[in-house]
Amino acid sequence: MNLDEARTLANVNERAQRLFEDGYRIRSLDGNLHLIRSEHGATYTLDRAEKSCTCPFYAKHGGRYSCKHVLGWRKLHMAQRVEIARRAARWEAVGQAVTIEQVMQSASRVLQRQLEVPLCLS
Repeated sequence: MNLDEARTLANVNERAQRLFEDGYRIRSLDGNLHLIRSEHGATYTLDRAEKSCTCPFYAKHGGRYSCKHVLGWRKLHMAQRVEIARRAARWEAVGQAVTIEQVMQSASRVLQRQLEVPLCLS
């Protein structure tokens, strides 16, 4: 590995840690397949079992290096769930939600608008 490759990989690792903050959202299709939507609307399919992605970076490097989506999917998934819980707690605190189901549906609608795809909360 040369210096340019090492810099590229360091950049990818850094970007993987801030997917949620950068506006990325994730939707589970099944146990291993997920859709990841970028802040600009591009959607990529991530296969956790194969550790592969349909993004340009992964295609360019032929799977030799992992992309930020493969490296950061778990943190993105957890950050998204924390955001749902945070919104639910805030809505409950001000008495806007009667049941936890209504709170989760409200949070799901907000994130679904951002994703423009159905959100799986499991």
